[in-house]
Amino acid sequence: MAELDLVSFFHGIVEPDSGYWLYQASDSSVSLHYPWQHTQAQQVPLEQWLKMLDKRCRGAFQQALANSLRQQQALVCHYCHSEDEWLRLNGVPMQIQQQTFLLASVLPLTMPVITDETQLRDPQTGLLSAALFRQLLIQAIRLSQRNYESFVVLSLRYAASDLSLVTAIIARVLQQQLRRSDSVGRWEDNELLALLYGTSVNSVNLVVDKLRHELQVQLVGVGLEELQLGWTSYPRDGDNVDSLLSRRLQHSLQLAD
Repeated sequence: MAELDLVSFFHGIVEPDSGYWLYQASDSSVSLHYPWQHTQAQQVPLEQWLKMLDKRCRGAFQQALANSLRQQQALVCHYCHSEDEWLRLNGVPMQIQQQTFLLASVLPLTMPVITDETQLRDPQTGLLSAALFRQLLIQAIRLSQRNYESFVVLSLRYAASDLSLVTAIIARVLQQQLRRSDSVGRWEDNELLALLYGTSVNSVNLVVDKLRHELQVQLVGVGLEELQLGWTSYPRDGDNVDSLLSRRLQHSLQLAD
């Protein structure tokens, strides 16, 4: 299959909201297309493309790619070109006409720079609004259905004499302790939600333990009446947005009362 035909073929089978990333070992080049940014695909040498990544991602991505090609295993990576947008790449190496390729789909995990703060950001905390968080949850379900990967929705619900102070502290803890590729939003006046991409039922316990410890440290001396940390997992606890949100305290811990 000719190079152009292969690129055109892959471009045609990915979903409209997905980008694609195609590595060709014969000339160590990368063909890629991010439809949410550009209308045209581009082709660059792998080394040049790696330099386009954030410095924090380059080494890890290069190592993951080498391992995937060597072991002929799937390549799943989170990476970014800037702090404003993290991406998720899901690919598989293959042999076509005795040549090595790695075909991957790409989806944005975080939103690009947001200009309409009044509708998309909570004005007090700067976190995602409830409407935007719901849209990201829909996207996460679509992504997980495609890649057979679970995710977790965390809920932190609280009551306090100074609600604004507690909200600010909990928001800061989530932003500092979770990965940059996770999404944090303000769901209600007294509840924050976090979307943990690619997190399994087993690994969520590690996240919960870390958050519980840090929250107990940060909230010492604060007039806290109640703090509940809960979580639900897709697809185990629900298979759509409404069922997940209704069960967001399916598993929970009472940290203060």
